[in-house]
Amino acid sequence: MIHAELARAWATLKADNPKLRIRNAAEHLGVSELDLLLTRLNEGVTWLTLSAQQLASRLPTLGRVMALVRNDHAVHETSGVFADLKGGEQVGLFLGEQDQRLFFSQWAFFLAVEEDERHSLQVFDASGTAVIKIYRKDDSNVDAWNSLVAEFAGTLDAAPALAAVEAHVRQPLSADTEQFRADWQAITDVHQFHGLLKKYEVDRLSALEAAGADLAERVDVDACETVITACRDRAIPLMTFVNNKGAVQIHTAVPQKLLRTGPWFNILDPGFNLHLSTEAIDSAWVIRRPTSDGQVTSLEAFDAQGRTIVQFFGERREGNAERADWRALMDELSAAEVTA
Repeated sequence: MIHAELARAWATLKADNPKLRIRNAAEHLGVSELDLLLTRLNEGVTWLTLSAQQLASRLPTLGRVMALVRNDHAVHETSGVFADLKGGEQVGLFLGEQDQRLFFSQWAFFLAVEEDERHSLQVFDASGTAVIKIYRKDDSNVDAWNSLVAEFAGTLDAAPALAAVEAHVRQPLSADTEQFRADWQAITDVHQFHGLLKKYEVDRLSALEAAGADLAERVDVDACETVITACRDRAIPLMTFVNNKGAVQIHTAVPQKLLRTGPWFNILDPGFNLHLSTEAIDSAWVIRRPTSDGQVTSLEAFDAQGRTIVQFFGERREGNAERADWRALMDELSAAEVTA
């Protein structure tokens, strides 16, 4: 579909569905978000020619902004200032009000977007799927924002060739289960879990299915809503992780305002919003990992394709034991009868 035709189709779709999000519009029209935005190139959309590291390193200059990371079933929005960028060429790390793990190899295309009063910097992967979006707020550093856009504004002679969206492929455990369990139990840091999956060439959900209930226990699909509500009621600081292939975004706080809107269960707090499609949750798991500080427990939810939707941990600083109130809540989930 050429841009003029696509622009007309998008305009018609928006007229019929004024509240339709761009991600859903792209899916409806069989294109990417990037394709849709490029129909407005030089009309509120600016092509940026810079690297992932260049953009990430400039984020601290922008002042207070809102960062949005999402996958198909969860949207994670945090407001705050980016601290100094840490990490290396492949993985960037922000800690503080903005808490992200950024996988630069997945960052392919960059746009500055103006729509009504909203200004954003948007990053897309090779398929044209959004990785992270940074929105300007009333108290952002407007001069730094405008300087960044002006410095890296570029031209685009032809639409970029986009890769196909990669399907999620399940990789069942093919190795000896007891050896896998032994290596799991030898972990000394939660971050070593990714290396364990890589070593055994197994996807995350398949690893949980093979591990045994003492390490990974399937719980009710309503567990996410149950846990968020319990953390609000018991004042347990909750670490909420949402990821896609190019970014993981984290927020840590006691949930406050909770609201259900149709299939979406929402946290609507100052500085943080989570929108979670609970109908998309096909399975939920309580996961136990050993560390040098003792057991660390998480709740993780997956969709029907085996993709991670959201992860929850109790707040914990490295070097400290897991919170007793969080551990007790996870034990309650394990003791409850699984109904779905």
